Amino acid sequence: MGRSLKKVKSTLPKDAELVTIEQASIRLGKGFSRRSILRRIDDGEWEEGIHWIDDRRIGSAKRLIKINIAAVMELRGIPAAYR
Repeated sequence: MGRSLKKVKSTLPKDAELVTIEQASIRLGKGFSRRSILRRIDDGEWEEGIHWIDDRRIGSAKRLIKINIAAVMELRGIPAAYR
């Protein structure tokens, strides 16, 4: 199926600042609504283990997405043509 939760978490830098989708939307500002963030995740624009993780408990059906705000800010600074 997907990657295990432990494997994904271990790929993040130790100083990664993980925030909820709502907090990320506020910090990133215009153009980063909850809906657009989920679209970027579902479309694969943001990579799991780099830009976001699924922090749900084992056995939980609902995703609990945490955003690595530093990685998203870095990606945001790169023009779309060069990503």
